[in-house]
Amino acid sequence: MSIKKTFFTRIISIVILLFCLLGCAKKYKIYRLAAGTAGTSYYNVGKNIADVVSKQSNINLEAIFRPIMVRGETLSLNALNNCYILSEGEAEFAISQNDVSFFPSFGKTSHKFSNLRSVIPLYSEILFIIYKENVKSEDNSLRELIQGRKVAMGPENSGTARLTQTLFHEFGIQADEYHPQYVELDENVLSDTVDICCLVTGFNNERVQTSLQRGGKIFSLGDPNLAGKGSAADGFCLKYPSAKPYIIPINIFPNLPENPILTVAIDAVLLTHKDMDDDVVYDIVETILNRKQFLVVDLKNKLLSQITEQFDPLKLRFPLHKGAKHYLERNKPPFYERYAELFGVIFSIFIALIGGIATVTRWNKHRKKNRIDTYYKGVMDIQIQIADFKTEDECQNAIQELTYLRQNAFDQLIAEKLMADESFRIFITFMNDTRKEINQRMQEIKGNNQSR
Repeated sequence: MSIKKTFFTRIISIVILLFCLLGCAKKYKIYRLAAGTAGTSYYNVGKNIADVVSKQSNINLEAIFRPIMVRGETLSLNALNNCYILSEGEAEFAISQNDVSFFPSFGKTSHKFSNLRSVIPLYSEILFIIYKENVKSEDNSLRELIQGRKVAMGPENSGTARLTQTLFHEFGIQADEYHPQYVELDENVLSDTVDICCLVTGFNNERVQTSLQRGGKIFSLGDPNLAGKGSAADGFCLKYPSAKPYIIPINIFPNLPENPILTVAIDAVLLTHKDMDDDVVYDIVETILNRKQFLVVDLKNKLLSQITEQFDPLKLRFPLHKGAKHYLERNKPPFYERYAELFGVIFSIFIALIGGIATVTRWNKHRKKNRIDTYYKGVMDIQIQIADFKTEDECQNAIQELTYLRQNAFDQLIAEKLMADESFRIFITFMNDTRKEINQRMQEIKGNNQSR
């Protein structure tokens, strides 16, 4: 008995050890998050998320930045750089602008971007059009403000440059009407040589504050009261669906802006690849949402106060990962509960249909029975008269009537107006018996005639 006990104890211990090893497997593996260069919003957000996920879950997440070379040039574009690292398998997660676009110099690598998946939107990257007050147009026209000016908009092919140029075009400003200045991200501020700078970034970016401290003002694309009601920003977002109207509130910066500002924004999104384990993605989304206050208050990252699970997956640049979808649908009622009323209606219709079919069947059966009763009566009328027959002609006429009834009954049977059931068989038997009686009566009449 003790040997058996020892054996089972060892088996249980091994099973428990295996469960522990499997449960800790995620913890032992280090997942890399492509964030961006130090000092950028991407890097700060990525580092904060990596810290909270590593401390509050069974997943080790590390924020990294790895410059990449494309045709001998180092990419200075955080979103593209991060997506490239993710698609090449050098990271398992990445932060990117939701409207990220890939240019031809990526070559054969571009097809790998189709394997990228969205995890969750993180915060809004706002388009700031900051100008020196002395260059503002009198009629508050964006065209008048931009025409003939040097406009700094970050590196060429960056998300900022792409969004800015697209917006200018949609507002009727042609490319030859202004002078784009492509500068490094940290140089994209107002200066002695730059009268207007455009930035797509988080609301607390230091470059925005630096430009405002240098006397800059934020340009508004229209009346903030018309946001969502047909403003120019709404019209732009219809044509550029990754963007959304955005209102910059009063005094979000020290004493600035003095009035609400209407602009547009693009979401910064956490990405992974489609083959990432569903449970890992589920745990990361759960940790980020459950520890949101820790990210905002303890880690002092105000950008992440915008994180929410209430977003439209159809507006994401890349499809939502299955693990994220499972988390978002965790409280969704089961299929049968969601469609219980519909099932009830369908079941009621089904029962009513069955009842209707049964009623029609009974009615049809009754109608057919009434028809066979008519044939019974026809045979019975002939049978009653047999004893009164005096001549052979009367007997022959009766036989012909029976033949007619029989033929008519079979025609009705073929036309499915009578049923080939016991009633029909009784009718045939009854008719044959009557025919025999008529034949017997005919023989009697013949005998009587001969005896005379």
